[in-house]
Amino acid sequence: MTTLKPIYWNFDKLDVAFQGIVQQAMLDALEQARLQAQASRSQEALEWRGEKMHVAGHGAPGGYAYLCDTGPVGAKWFFSRNQSVSGWNIRVSVKSNALASMGLGRVRAEIYRYLDAIGAKVFSEAISRVDYCMDLVASEIEAASGEPFALNPTAFVMHSHTSRADHEVETKQSHGISGRYTSVTCGKMPGRQVIVYDKSKEVQERQKPEWWKHWNAAIEANGGTPLVGNERIWRVELRAGKRHLKDRWGITTWAELDNKLGDVLSCAAEQIRYTRPSPSDTQRFRWPNHPLWDAVQATIAADLAEMTSGAKPGVVKEIHRQQLLAVMERQLLGQVPTLIEAKGAPTDAESVTSIVSHLVRDHLENEPERFHAAIARSRKKYILLSDEQGQRLRRPTTILCGTPAGSGN
Repeated sequence: MTTLKPIYWNFDKLDVAFQGIVQQAMLDALEQARLQAQASRSQEALEWRGEKMHVAGHGAPGGYAYLCDTGPVGAKWFFSRNQSVSGWNIRVSVKSNALASMGLGRVRAEIYRYLDAIGAKVFSEAISRVDYCMDLVASEIEAASGEPFALNPTAFVMHSHTSRADHEVETKQSHGISGRYTSVTCGKMPGRQVIVYDKSKEVQERQKPEWWKHWNAAIEANGGTPLVGNERIWRVELRAGKRHLKDRWGITTWAELDNKLGDVLSCAAEQIRYTRPSPSDTQRFRWPNHPLWDAVQATIAADLAEMTSGAKPGVVKEIHRQQLLAVMERQLLGQVPTLIEAKGAPTDAESVTSIVSHLVRDHLENEPERFHAAIARSRKKYILLSDEQGQRLRRPTTILCGTPAGSGN
């Protein structure tokens, strides 16, 4: 049997509230953008002191009137109307792509850079959620255990007060129908949660192809062989919510997080374990760890630090641009045959090209205002996919990631 190691490990989510205020002028700009977003039923683009964001037409629970999104490698920011210096008027929820691209240390610096850039004054912080994850290849789990890997909910050994939720999908096999579990969750938020799930399935279903890039960047940084793009990847995620951090561990500040988070996650991995069931032993606490869990505990003990996969924020934006271009081109090309058939026109390349080009040219010449208004709407809608110099959407000159399994967030 081989020693099992994750291909990727990192922080996956970070939520922080701040006691502080923003300028009234920013609140006025946010209010105007929120009303415009309500009227248009779409997010409104706003640039404040050089920082681009999308403003939603609604707020969020907790008294936050304004919800802002800074892009696929950014965060969601929440602001209240309250200008009391004693209020917790600002909150941020950092996206997993930002943590994967930059790591916890650079993300923390980026949070304070952003707060300074928008002119906010903050006095103290309160950490309200931290997720830590590690990803493992199914074939490597099987090599380490010496048997096929199938997620088994009954193999989790945990405290009697810990709840468990299972998610099952039916798959057809040559000998009939059987159940295959793709996710098991132990615990509830805002307390403590441990979840094991099929991450490659989520990547495919939610259209997150950038994760293959994150994985390969981490693998190559450790001298490994990149993934092909059709592997099954299992994720183990340990989540600590506000109640667990504050009430159980006394963690609210960055310093407390730095000093105690390793203990928090080590304890979680000890109190909730994935094991090899021993049917002859009725004392579940004596069941040995599955190699998967040995790898989890070893990773937490050895490398709970500010980690990064090496993928840069620009790579994620480029992947999203590539996806958008592909979708737009498919839609455009899908309409051309119908147009040609409706016109009863010849189907040779020269005739088709002439018809389409004349159609576009006539539209530009006869309705220029309508065309440029549409351009402005598109520029506003996709402003967060442009680079720092405001570069327009373009097709990349190189392919930045392999084709994910089963692909056509």
